[in-house]
Amino acid sequence: MIVSLFEPGAGPAAAALRWWQRCPFAHVKTAFLMPDGRWKIAEALGEMNWVVWRDPVPADAAARALAFVDPPDPLAVAQAAEFAAAQDGKGYDYAGIGAFLARRDRTAAELQREREGREVWFCSELDFAIAAKAGRPPFSRMQPFECSVRDAWVSPARVEIPNPLRQ
Repeated sequence: MIVSLFEPGAGPAAAALRWWQRCPFAHVKTAFLMPDGRWKIAEALGEMNWVVWRDPVPADAAARALAFVDPPDPLAVAQAAEFAAAQDGKGYDYAGIGAFLARRDRTAAELQREREGREVWFCSELDFAIAAKAGRPPFSRMQPFECSVRDAWVSPARVEIPNPLRQ
């Protein structure tokens, strides 16, 4: 199972992002139910400057959760989890989020880098790429770097569910 977890964030930057996107959320992270029954989280953290692959913390249970309308098969989930784990330690995409917020088109070199593989991510870009690796991109005519938190939230490919990390 793959679940996207949405949070409003805190502070002026999160408030500005929520206002700019006209969305109640400023951050998204991706949770995986592993074969052994444990949950793992993939998250691009701007305040830490990198991507983490981590165990859940209590705050994760407070997030709003979306799951795929058409769940991927276990092999696709495993491939997406492997991809997510491989992003651990990669950098935060400040240039990408800046270009995204400014609505600047990417250059040919940036688009080529996008096709060849990423070394940096912002939160909704990573969530989109993980969903695409599972064969369930949030939108068929969108690239990961075009996906805002709002886009991830309103995707017709997902439906809200009770947060499975709440116990």
